[in-house]
Amino acid sequence: TACDAVIEKVKEAGYTKVILRPLMVVAGDHANNDMAGADDDSWLSQFNAADCFESVDTQIAGLGEIGDIQQLYVDHAGAAIDSLNG
Repeated sequence: TACDAVIEKVKEAGYTKVILRPLMVVAGDHANNDMAGADDDSWLSQFNAADCFESVDTQIAGLGEIGDIQQLYVDHAGAAIDSLNG
């Protein structure tokens, strides 16, 4: 799976502290997987099961909860859509 390949590359690179959200986006698996779920196939479960990382963070909470940060994202996404529409 995409997650298995990412786990191997992260281990090979020697990282011990992992933040899943950016890894999932780069791997293209962020839209179809419950990153932090309790299921065996969630990325959090798979990274924890690998038992070789000091910490695994999902980055679900944090700056994304700040209203002004959310508005920046909305504004940026809107501008990008507008630029495509000419």
